[in-house]
Amino acid sequence: MTLRKWTTLILIALTIGHSSVSLAQQSQQSGKSFKRGVATILFSTLGGAVLGLSTLSFYGDPEEHTENISTGALLGLLAGAGYLVYDSSRPPQGSYDISQSFEDQMKNKRALANAKAPVVISYQFDF
Repeated sequence: MTLRKWTTLILIALTIGHSSVSLAQQSQQSGKSFKRGVATILFSTLGGAVLGLSTLSFYGDPEEHTENISTGALLGLLAGAGYLVYDSSRPPQGSYDISQSFEDQMKNKRALANAKAPVVISYQFDF
């Protein structure tokens, strides 16, 4: 391995270590965040590897350039870890309870439907 790849691996380890700390803090809030983080890194790595694989068709001798696959996977891993760090650094968004709002709207609609319409025109015949 070259010095460039070792440096990149060290940076990845530090980035994932930082994101795992923030993921541990988030996992107290919701149990799915750790699984989501692992899935994000996994799929971005696979996506990068596929993009690296797709570049082989542009070379006359593709077997000489198979390092594009590992480079693409590495870039995908960095992108996934970077996204996790970015996502975990944002403040949590407040949740909006839509069910309560929907229930209030339905009560208002039922009340309007059950209310009698005011009399606009009145006819009275006396014989």
